[in-house]
Amino acid sequence: MSEKEAKENLNTKAKKHLSQVITNLFAALIIWLFGVLVFIPAAKQILPQRIPLATSLIILIAFTIFIIKTINSGLEPLLNSTSNVIAFKYKSWKKPKTPIKNLQSTIKHMLYISATLLIYLLYSPFLITINPALNGLVLIPIILWIMWTTLKIINTLTLEK
Repeated sequence: MSEKEAKENLNTKAKKHLSQVITNLFAALIIWLFGVLVFIPAAKQILPQRIPLATSLIILIAFTIFIIKTINSGLEPLLNSTSNVIAFKYKSWKKPKTPIKNLQSTIKHMLYISATLLIYLLYSPFLITINPALNGLVLIPIILWIMWTTLKIINTLTLEK
């Protein structure tokens, strides 16, 4: 795949998926903003023992629905196409000795790690409201996956092909 093909692929994927991804992501962010900034603080003022849990669960379900819609509406092809274009740009800018295929894989994994951390950070206020230990229980597998993915990145970069 050449740089021109990568750009054309990104344009095709963007035309096909970007509007749905942005719409679903925007809806998820609106739910998140109202939940974290309005409903959960109001629930803590009304009845701090019971209502924040119910409010958090309701908002968590609605937020999760739109996050899943975002992922299913084409986020992965967009990230993959973006990683290909970034790899070609990086290759032309820095001139590394690493093959382009390894750069594409590395950048793709880095984008996945960034997206996962962003989604976790958005979920964190709801998980803390439900139970602070739940937030930690969700973070542990994410950290393990990030470490495993980082090892894959290191392995990919050290391969000489």
